[in-house]
Amino acid sequence: MSAPKNSVPTLTGWVHPTSGELLKSQKLSPAFVAEWHEARNPKPVKKAVKPDWRPHTPRTLHEAPAVEREITEEEKTWHESPATFAPQELKED
Repeated sequence: MSAPKNSVPTLTGWVHPTSGELLKSQKLSPAFVAEWHEARNPKPVKKAVKPDWRPHTPRTLHEAPAVEREITEEEKTWHESPATFAPQELKED
């Protein structure tokens, strides 16, 4: 099917895309018009997205001890006592 230069098909014929002027009067089927538009503006093909996931090696946490132990009485009293310091203890010499 021959189409005029710079024209777009519609159901009534070939039309100029910016001015809307009918360039060639012709009956066109809706299937032809849809096919023409799809051929000019194909839908993008979606590529399969590969996830950026890699297994990692487990790491040892260093914030907490690996082995539980009983705290001593001295540690217990130190943590339970209120933090009160004499001014002489805070001075650095």
